[in-house]
Amino acid sequence: MLESVGPRRAIARGVLLGNQMPKADNSGHRVGAVSYLNARPLIEDLEARPGVSLVTDVPSRLLRRLVDGGVDLALCPVIDYQRSIVPLSVIPVGGIGSDGPTLTVRLFSRRPLPELEAIAVDDDSHTSVALLQFILQHRLGRIPHLRPFDAGAGIEPHHDAALLIGDKVVTADPGDDDYPFQLDLGGAWQEITGLPFVFAVWMARTGVDLGSLPTVLAQQLTLNLARIPEIAARCGNIAGWPARLAEQYLGEILQYRIGDRELEAMQLFWSHCLRLGLTPTQRPLKLYPV
Repeated sequence: MLESVGPRRAIARGVLLGNQMPKADNSGHRVGAVSYLNARPLIEDLEARPGVSLVTDVPSRLLRRLVDGGVDLALCPVIDYQRSIVPLSVIPVGGIGSDGPTLTVRLFSRRPLPELEAIAVDDDSHTSVALLQFILQHRLGRIPHLRPFDAGAGIEPHHDAALLIGDKVVTADPGDDDYPFQLDLGGAWQEITGLPFVFAVWMARTGVDLGSLPTVLAQQLTLNLARIPEIAARCGNIAGWPARLAEQYLGEILQYRIGDRELEAMQLFWSHCLRLGLTPTQRPLKLYPV
């Protein structure tokens, strides 16, 4: 386990954008999101809302869809706010985070962390890979070589250490016997900073008028959080999760509201990414008016 370190705080308030925005197409909005179980409280039954269509992809490709105009709004990895070639705005009506262990963003290793020279990384999530680099630098004073790999089938036998994210951490769990040294990245971040961690948040291109869509997203999240057992039973079974674990994961482990502490944590994470050279700059946080 990582040693406990006193919390570091950052200013959490973002810059609220002006209200003068070009009007969006009234024919409907395309919303991009991941298909993982962890996103279901944000998107379950969203397509039943008039004028909303849902496009699913892995986290690392949602930014491209957003920048190219393939979607109007997307549940993007938080680091992509800084890496985007066009300015983005955060819509603070929902995201995916944890205030402690997250269960599905985990480093598996055959050896203690100080002995690692290379780590295979599931690069479906840009944020998770950057978070791993920050934690390793903090813990070891260095970052072992990271090698992206296709983690669809889980960890390959020749990997001494690997980062897995998403449902495959549960459905393709390599087990404690083969990988006795494990690190939950959400828990490690909280130990270091005393803050929650936000892995993904709703984003849109700055200047786009989303109309009533932010309100729709907020309403749908509230409805879905009130029926977590139902969503966990149905979607967890489809994703291959044990029913009780799926309910605990969605209802207790993960957090979906974005408040001041979450905004503070995002900005602190961005500052660490800049310091480590993982982002070219640190744009100020811009919040879409809701």
